Amino acid sequence: MFGGVLSAAAGCGSALTGAYEDEAGKTTYEFRSDGRASISMLGTMVDAEYRLDGDRVLVTSPQGTVVLTRREDRLYGPMGLELVRRQR
Repeated sequence: MFGGVLSAAAGCGSALTGAYEDEAGKTTYEFRSDGRASISMLGTMVDAEYRLDGDRVLVTSPQGTVVLTRREDRLYGPMGLELVRRQR
């Protein structure tokens, strides 16, 4: 599900910040402007780094790399994962 270590710099594309969560509230990805992210999945928190590549968000943690696709206020990932930007 996750891969090696990537540079934390937010690369191509516009910045990604804020929290995105699934409909059930069991999975949350929180992105910071410094290229770091926190992933909360079923009560477990994992620190990660991310970078942007066009409409793709590559999120890397010690467990590996997940590729999310960004469309408007949603992120789509493996196995039907759909995350919606949490309102502030």
